[in-house]
Amino acid sequence: MKSSLKGFLILLIAIICSSYNTFPAYKNSVNDTIDSVAGIKKIKSDFTLINNQLKFYKKKTKDAFGMSAEGGVVTGYYNKAALKKIHCVFYGETGKAEIDYYFNNKNLFFFYKKETVYDKPIYLKDFKIKNSIENRYYLSGNKVIKAIIKPNTSLVLSYAEIKAELQPILDILNKQ
Repeated sequence: MKSSLKGFLILLIAIICSSYNTFPAYKNSVNDTIDSVAGIKKIKSDFTLINNQLKFYKKKTKDAFGMSAEGGVVTGYYNKAALKKIHCVFYGETGKAEIDYYFNNKNLFFFYKKETVYDKPIYLKDFKIKNSIENRYYLSGNKVIKAIIKPNTSLVLSYAEIKAELQPILDILNKQ
């Protein structure tokens, strides 16, 4: 009886050990973590490089009427013909939004948005900042690999939602 229990325990341990290394979900989660750490490091490096090179890029600025209550401006930065960054400022009566999109090889890799809300309309004296929300999205392979939202009060956008917000902005930049 002791030997059959011992054999059963050995078999159980062998099954557990062999399945531990072959569960695809386990392997993928470790690889995804490693890939996203390396990916975020690369994104930060590319983001910094683009911002350091802005003065060398061709700049194209367009008015963005209809994108917000009080208008706005969209600026594209190009290295030769390649779009590297879009900076947007949209004004509202009681706030503004600043949005940046970063590109490598035509691929969107970073999205930043800061929304500022004022305590009263900007045309009144002594308006103050009531609150602000900052969103940072690290993007790779048509998906969000990391989102940082401060304060953590907003919903996290999907890659598809970010791309949908980008399209009308690209249309403004590409308009003759």
